[in-house]
Amino acid sequence: MNDELDQSHPLLLDLLRTLQQCEDKESAIRAVMDTVAGMLRPERLCYVPNKGTPIGDAGAWTSGARLLPDQIVKLLPSKKGFSLAIKEKGLRIGTLCADDVERPRALDSMLPVLLMVPDALEIAFSNIRALEGLRLSEAKLAQLSESLAVANRILRHDIANEILVVSSSLDLYKANQRERDLARAQSSLQRMQGIVLKMRELDGFLLSRTEMMPTNLREVIDKAMPSVEIAYEVVGDGNVLADPAIGAIIENMASNAKRHGMAGHITFTISQGNGTVLLTVRDDGKGIPEEHLPRVFIEGAAFGEARGTGLGLYLIKRTMERYGGSITAGNDPRGGARFELTFQSA
Repeated sequence: MNDELDQSHPLLLDLLRTLQQCEDKESAIRAVMDTVAGMLRPERLCYVPNKGTPIGDAGAWTSGARLLPDQIVKLLPSKKGFSLAIKEKGLRIGTLCADDVERPRALDSMLPVLLMVPDALEIAFSNIRALEGLRLSEAKLAQLSESLAVANRILRHDIANEILVVSSSLDLYKANQRERDLARAQSSLQRMQGIVLKMRELDGFLLSRTEMMPTNLREVIDKAMPSVEIAYEVVGDGNVLADPAIGAIIENMASNAKRHGMAGHITFTISQGNGTVLLTVRDDGKGIPEEHLPRVFIEGAAFGEARGTGLGLYLIKRTMERYGGSITAGNDPRGGARFELTFQSA
């Protein structure tokens, strides 16, 4: 029996090294199963999670593998196998089962080694959670950096253009004393002020990034719309997964409809799908020119007399992608622009 233990120690050390490199829970559990297979050579081996799909040969034989609430390990009725509790954050998440091992008499001596497995897995799960959190933070930081870079490029470009207009207009006014040159400079200054105000909307997208939570769409719309000062109605109801940036989405879309589409009324229609919620935003404005439809979500795309920074719809699209959803743009047959936003249902 001591020989069995001596042979198991290198396998256990290999397992610990392997677990350090695992990037997800399934690969960690499979590594444990490989180690158990090498140590005991069972005919049947599987992992049965409390929720989800088993890994391995999970047949009727596992019915005798059930553990009591506080039980960590036990021998199976056949006396040729065992069941072992697998935990995460102190709570059982599944059971590792093996039967018809090559040397049943070695099971008693191997129990101390087997009892090390749940602790090793808990440490691996903790490392995996930390790695996933780090990746999520890196992804969010990359998105934030990208959005700030886009905003910086657009701001520099638009402000620089307006400064050039102001400078040249003032030079002409000094030379000719024409009121229209002064008016041109004043108009450019007003556009610069509008650009700066528009950039404040960026805060709604960049500074509200938190964990996604169940969010009622109707409540978000009713809270965001008063600041836009446009008539609206909401049809339907639904809860979606989102963060506070969803308020900036609604406000920005309504502001675009009023400013660019010359709309006087917006209809929000909420409908439930298979695990999704569809929000249709339709206005009664002049719609989107067909030639511009393919470019409305491109960064910096701006057109028309009331052109803005070209950031709004771009950031809305990126935010919807971050939510695991999507957005499309078009014109409604009844007139006006029509946007469809698909969210994950909460």
